Amino acid sequence: MSRFDFLHPPFDVLTVAEREQVEKAVDIVFYPNEEVILGSGQAVDSLFMVIKGIVREVAEDEIIAVYHANDTFDARALIAGNSVHRFEVHEEALVFVLPKEAVMALIESNPVFGAFFFQSVSEKFSAMAQRSGNRELQTLLTATVREACVKTPVFLDSTQTVLDAARTMKQQRAKSILVRDGERIGIFTASDFRDIILTNTPANTALGDTAHFNLVTTDAGDYLFNALLTMTRHHIQRVVVTENGQPTGVLEQIDLLSYFSNHSHLIAQQIELAESLDTLKSVAGQIDRLVAVLSSHGVKAPQLARLVQTLNAQLFARAWRLIAPEELVDNSCLIVMGSEGRGEQIIKTDQDNALIVRDGFSHPYLEDACARFSATLIEFGYPPCPGQIMVNNALWRKPQVDFHDQLYRWVYLPDADAQMNLAIFVDAEAVAGDAELLHQAKRYLRSIMSDDAGFYLRFARAIEQFDTPLGLFSQLLTKSQGGVSTLDLKKGGIFPIVHGIRAMALEYQLEASNTLERIKTLVEQGHLEAQLGHDTAEALGFLLEMRLKAGLSMLADGKAPSNLIEPDRLSTLERDLLKDALAVVKRFKTTIRHHFKMTGF
Repeated sequence: MSRFDFLHPPFDVLTVAEREQVEKAVDIVFYPNEEVILGSGQAVDSLFMVIKGIVREVAEDEIIAVYHANDTFDARALIAGNSVHRFEVHEEALVFVLPKEAVMALIESNPVFGAFFFQSVSEKFSAMAQRSGNRELQTLLTATVREACVKTPVFLDSTQTVLDAARTMKQQRAKSILVRDGERIGIFTASDFRDIILTNTPANTALGDTAHFNLVTTDAGDYLFNALLTMTRHHIQRVVVTENGQPTGVLEQIDLLSYFSNHSHLIAQQIELAESLDTLKSVAGQIDRLVAVLSSHGVKAPQLARLVQTLNAQLFARAWRLIAPEELVDNSCLIVMGSEGRGEQIIKTDQDNALIVRDGFSHPYLEDACARFSATLIEFGYPPCPGQIMVNNALWRKPQVDFHDQLYRWVYLPDADAQMNLAIFVDAEAVAGDAELLHQAKRYLRSIMSDDAGFYLRFARAIEQFDTPLGLFSQLLTKSQGGVSTLDLKKGGIFPIVHGIRAMALEYQLEASNTLERIKTLVEQGHLEAQLGHDTAEALGFLLEMRLKAGLSMLADGKAPSNLIEPDRLSTLERDLLKDALAVVKRFKTTIRHHFKMTGF
C-alpha cells in the first residue's frame, strides 16, 4: 500500500513509474510544536507535504498562511533556492519530505507536473489569488484568543463608587473594569456611564449596585472567530477572557476586529453588521490595510481590484441604507461608474456615482440624503469628484425618464462633456436599490445606438488624448515634476487600453463593465485578435500592478497616491517590462485607429 497520497495536486498527474520514484525518495519527519521547519532566508532543499498537524507561514510577526493535511510548501522557494518566509509548526506535524533532486527529476520528465511550478504569469495570478483567499479563511479558523490583543483587566471592589471607577478608567485608559464582590466577578463599562447620567445616579453609588454580574466570557484557548460570534450574538463590544475559569483579561471588539482587519471575509461581515456610519468609517480604513497586506503576499492588482470592488459596493450599499429612508432605497438605484464600476479601482480615488429614481416616485428627503451620502464617502476617505459626478449633483440624480433623455442628448446632441459623461456611464454597476432601473437605462442606451461610424470614431478618438511615453528607440519619455523625471501610467498606458476596449464594448453592445472581461469577450466573439487581446490584458495587469505598488509606497510615506512613477527608481527588469507594456499599448492604439477608421494619426 502506498504511504504517499497521490490524490492531490500536483502529484495527481504523475505516472505509475513516477509515483514509484516518489515512494523511494520521500521521507516522513515529525516536528513538535513551535519548531521552525524553514527559516527566513534559509536554503531550501526539499518540498514538504503535511500529513497531519498545522504549519504556519510567517512574514516577520504576521501569519500569512496556514497549511493543513495534503498542503505542500514551499514550491516557490524550492525553485528560487531560498525561503522568503518562516515556516513553523502550530500543531505537532507529520510531514512528507521530498528531496529537491527528486522534484527536479519529476519536473523534467512530466511537463504537466512541472507546470505547477512554472505556470504562465496570468495563470499564476489567478491561482495565487484563489489560494490566498483559502488560506485567509484557514487563518481565521485557527487563530485563538491568545493571539489577539487581550487587555490586562483592571479590578475594583464592589464597595468602591462610580466616581472611583471613572477616575480609574481615565487613569488606566480603560473602557471597562472588573468588579469583585466576594466570589462574584462583574463588569462595569464606559457605556454604563450613559445610563448613570440618564437616571441621575449619584456618583457615590457603589459599583456593586451598578455592575453587571452575568459575565459573557471566552476561554483564552478558544478560536477568535467564536469570540466574534459571541459578541455579535449578545450585541456586546467586549468579552471577559478566562483561563481555568479565572478572569485574565478583556477582549475588546475593536481589538478583535483590528486583528481580523486584513481578512476580507471579516471586513464584509463588519459591513453587514454595522449599525452606524462611524462603524463603517472604521471599516473603510481597513480596506486600504487589506490591500497593502494582500499585495505584499503576492495577490496581484486585477484580483485585488475585483475584491475591493466587492467590498466597496457592500460599504456604499450599507452607508446608503443607513442614510436613506427604506422607501427611497427601494424606489431608486444607486450606481457607481468609472474605475469603480469597472472593478479596476484599488486605492481610493475620486467618487463617481449617480442615482436613478423610479418614475413617479418622490421623497422630501431625497436631496438631503444624497448630499449626506456624498459627504459621508468623503469622510470615509473617498475624495469628491472634481467634475461633480456624484449623487449630490442634480445632473447625476434623476428620474428614469430624465436619465434616459440625458443619455439621448449625450449620444445625439452632445455638448463638450457629453463624450466623457457617456464613457463614465457605460461602466456603471448597481450597488444598492433596484438594479433593474440601471438595466433599463443600459437597454435604452443600446436601443438608441445606431450604426453611425462617425459616432464611434468620435468616441474612440479619446485614446489620442495622451501620447504613449515610449520613444522610437524604446526609451521611456519622462516629464520633469519638481526636478524629478516622472511618467504618468494612467495617461500613457492604462487609459488608452481602458477607453479603446470601452469603445469596442459600446460598439458591440457588451454587457460586461470590467476591461479584462471585455477583452475576453471581444476575443471570443472574433472582434479582437487573440494574441493582441492576450498581450493587452497582460500589459494592463502589469500597469495596474505598477501603479498599485507606487500608490502604496506613497501612502506609506504619508503622501497622496497618484498615477506618477519615477522610472529612474525602477530596477532594470521593471524598466524593461514597462517598455514592453507600453509597446503593447502603442500596438493596441494602432489597432483601434484602423478599427474605427481614424485618419490623421
